[in-house]
Amino acid sequence: MKVHEVLTRNPACCYPSSSALTAATIMQQRGIGVLPVVQDPFTPRLVGVVTDRDLCLHVVAGGRDPANVWIRECMNEDPICCAVEDDVRYALELMEEHRVRRLPVLNAKHEVAGILSLSDLVGKGSISSCEIVTALQTIREPIHGITEPTEMVTAA
Repeated sequence: MKVHEVLTRNPACCYPSSSALTAATIMQQRGIGVLPVVQDPFTPRLVGVVTDRDLCLHVVAGGRDPANVWIRECMNEDPICCAVEDDVRYALELMEEHRVRRLPVLNAKHEVAGILSLSDLVGKGSISSCEIVTALQTIREPIHGITEPTEMVTAA
């Protein structure tokens, strides 16, 4: 099965010149956690991605005003992607290897054709539930030296 058969088409996007506030608002309104960053409204070439985690760590935790932080300052400029003609198993391998739950999907012109998420793969004929669970377990494993917090820290 090919990625183009299961991807989510026409994803919301933002631009390097968009504010963090704009990106966060789009994410809130759409109930999503990632936005492809495209060159500009007329050129849908992928130049990066920004996640809700990026906004939290680079803007909120830094005490910065999201209306005055540009996406180019907090986006990932080298996102892991797949192509519309890639096999879904290859895309799942990419997700597992790079510990991501979503991939921008690009066409031959390097334009955003959609987003592929683990949930897009659930229930599809060529990937079993066990394979999805295994991938999710790998994705959730702590990265070398970085562990998940085990207790809540409160301010005194």
